Parts: sequence; structure tokens; C-alpha cells
Amino acid sequence: MKWGNKHHYIIHATGIAGILILLVLKIFYSNRSTYKEHVSGQIADSFREYCDNDIVKVEQVKEDTLRRTVKQEVQLLRSSAEKTTGPQPYDPHTAYKVELNTADSAELVKLYGIGQYYATRILQYREKLGGFAIPEQLLEIPGIDRERLTGFYENVFADSTFIRKMDIKIAEEDQLAGHLYIGRYLARCIIRYRETVGADSCTLENLLRDNILSNEQARKIGWYLH
Repeated sequence: MKWGNKHHYIIHATGIAGILILLVLKIFYSNRSTYKEHVSGQIADSFREYCDNDIVKVEQVKEDTLRRTVKQEVQLLRSSAEKTTGPQPYDPHTAYKVELNTADSAELVKLYGIGQYYATRILQYREKLGGFAIPEQLLEIPGIDRERLTGFYENVFADSTFIRKMDIKIAEEDQLAGHLYIGRYLARCIIRYRETVGADSCTLENLLRDNILSNEQARKIGWYLH
């Protein structure tokens, strides 16, 4: 082989070898990049799977806790309902009673049909009257009729020992006249009668016997005199 041809052959072979080396390098790095992407993808998938499983576990714990809490609340509500709606033992003192001569407005407003307005009127009338002898005296208060009284009649009573009484033998005219059941005219009649017959003879029985008082007057005044 001549030198020129041999030189040309060497150059051609070198070029082919270089191309082959470049192809090998390209294939190597291409496979390496693919491997990295594959490994990275596996790692990412594993991490996502771990996170998803952890979130599922947390959500499951929350759901279980909520279910137990709701179950406990339902049991408490049922237990409370059974206590309040179940049969109660008989209590003979369940019905309350209000004593008219010592009750305040807070007690009176608990009565059926008696609000703050009528409670105030009852207290004012009690003060003027000197106390109640019987519940029926409430009918003398404007606005309290028989129907209203019937609504709470079973829940009231009057203790007459709390009534303010006057001594008919020594009471002055103004004191007697100030009472709602006596007034000025009847007070003068009692004073004149007492001056005539004497203090010891001025009794409710004698006032009724001598027609100074009617039967109705004697009955009502008698609660406030002694």
C-alpha cells in the first residue's frame, strides 16, 4: 500500500473510532440520566405514599375520636333525660304556699295571675289594712276579681297573728279613723260610745248589741280590734 493511501485510511479509521466513542458516551450518559430519573421517581412515589398513609392514619384517628365523643355525649343526654322524665317520688310538699302577711313581691309574683303590678298593689293594701285575715280580702283590691283569685286561691293563706290590732278601749279617734274598715264617722261613734258607757264597757259585743255596728262591720272590724 502506498503511503498516501495508507495515510488516508488511518484518518478515516480515526474518524470512525471517534464517532463510535461519542455514541458510547452518549448512550452511557443517557442511560445514567434515565436511571437517575427512575430512582428519583421511585423516591418521590415512596414519599408521597408515606405521606398519604400518614394523613389517612391521622384522619382515621380524628374520626375515631369524634365518634367516641359523640357516643359519650349521646349517652349523657340519654342519662339526663331518664333522670328528668322518669317517675319522680311523691313529694307532699311540692305545692307551695304563700303567707299573705309576710310575703314579699318576689313570692307574690309566683302566684298565677299575679305580676309585679298586682304584687305591689297587694303589699300597699296590706300596709293600709294592717294585714289580711282571710284571702278573700284580696277581692277588695281593684283588678283582683273572683276569677283571678280562684287561679291562686289554693296557694295562699293568711296568718291572723301578724295583723296589727288596736285597743278599742284606748285608741284615739284619728287612729281608728285611719283604718280602712272604720273611717271618720264610725270612729267618732265609737269614741262617743266609749265616753258614754266607759272604756271597760266599750267592747265589740256591746257595740253590736247597741247597734253602733252592723253585723258585717263587727265581723270585719273585729279582726283589727282587741
